[in-house]
Amino acid sequence: MRIRLEFFLDNSFLIFFCLFTSSLSQNLILNPGCEDTLVNGEIPHWTEVVGTNWTQRTASPAPYEGLAYFFPGVATLAELQQDVDISAYKTTIDDSTQLFIFEGYVRAYPQSPADQSRIVLEFLDSLKTAKIDSFDSGNYSITNEWVSVTDSTIVPPHTRHIRIRLISTRRNGSNNDGYYDDLSLVAYQPVGILGGDNQIPKQFHLYQNYPNPFNVSTVISWELSMGSPVTLVVYDLSGRRIMKLLNKHQPAGYHQIEFDASHLPSGIYLYHLQAGDYQQTRNMIFMK
Repeated sequence: MRIRLEFFLDNSFLIFFCLFTSSLSQNLILNPGCEDTLVNGEIPHWTEVVGTNWTQRTASPAPYEGLAYFFPGVATLAELQQDVDISAYKTTIDDSTQLFIFEGYVRAYPQSPADQSRIVLEFLDSLKTAKIDSFDSGNYSITNEWVSVTDSTIVPPHTRHIRIRLISTRRNGSNNDGYYDDLSLVAYQPVGILGGDNQIPKQFHLYQNYPNPFNVSTVISWELSMGSPVTLVVYDLSGRRIMKLLNKHQPAGYHQIEFDASHLPSGIYLYHLQAGDYQQTRNMIFMK
């Protein structure tokens, strides 16, 4: 569920009302929350690379989302893997303009030392024999809440598959309690790269931040069809200005900036872009 906020700007006062609408993006990961019924005791669409006891867990702790999550079972080291075919995006991938956003949630059972969860993404060629690039979250041992792991990547040319690796390490007890839930991999529309007349955006546009909801930081993107003075300001829901992220002249093209909210409380924030006569406001949800 996404909160859509509409705004009217009058003499610098922000007046708004909220409309609640569902917003679903196509998740390229199959069985992303371990919700599908087990088939002969195995997790559908996923391959056990290390360990043979991967299964569903439904409680203690409660899932982040849905009714179940990924549980490694009894194993010192366990790895679960899925290869996502992204060859349908090969044109924009090879133009270095295709953005993919990954997000997943990890957690461990409350014990000391706690077991570890780690997520690795590998960007592979068409034969899945050459690793072109990778992302490694490192080990997480958070026991009191689910923690978001995110990666946003303009995929390297010639990438045709993204391999998702869930790697858990046992450091205590008999079970391996590095958990995973609510995984997503979403292809965002190609970004505009300034380089030729046919690559200059045809309009001014402010994109939804990604990831959203986010933990710690998020990326705000916009495009300009011509050079313009640009201001980008973050507000809270009362209309109080939190931070001016940008106030400068920018050329035509695609632009982005990272917003770090680590010093703020969890909640809904608004970001407002003004570029010449164009202005637009969107909401973002910060969850510590």
